[in-house]
Amino acid sequence: MNRTLITSIVAASLLLPGLARADDISDAIADAQKAYGAGDLTGAKQALDIASQLLAQRNAEGLAKFLPPAPAGWTAGETETDAAAAAMFGGGLIAKREYRKGDDTVTVQIIAQSPFISQMGAMFANAQMLGAMGKVFRHQGRVAVATREGAVQLMSGGTFITIEGSAPDADKRAFLSAIDLAALEKAGG
Repeated sequence: MNRTLITSIVAASLLLPGLARADDISDAIADAQKAYGAGDLTGAKQALDIASQLLAQRNAEGLAKFLPPAPAGWTAGETETDAAAAAMFGGGLIAKREYRKGDDTVTVQIIAQSPFISQMGAMFANAQMLGAMGKVFRHQGRVAVATREGAVQLMSGGTFITIEGSAPDADKRAFLSAIDLAALEKAGG
């Protein structure tokens, strides 16, 4: 690790909205710079790892704003965001929320910045593989699939959206329609 790398990370962090003020992320970056200046490379790396995890958590929270509000007659559970849970997908960000209406449930999950997305992207690019997963359909100009297991899945830019639960397919598609895909793609998700 060299001084240029640490300086670049600090400079980049200052360009991100909201990081110019003192917070956990900028504190961790400052700790890394102090440790590096003192010759403590292990401490510098640990502090940068913490800063990286805190940034991932904040990014996951930003991803949650794309989860749809509860439609009429439905209630929405708490939004869950997790950068750590995405580790089972090779890393990345996850935002999800469960919705209920009577006995019906729907869970909407958005995964971003994950190697899992490139794997799924290969499947979505292959019509035969996608067809083997279930019924293929188009949604807002994008390819989606209603899987044999009852989930609705769609690739949108750098995100993978999955909607599952006990509710009928039409309800799942309505939740998909409530997601602003253009804004999600524009945000880099």
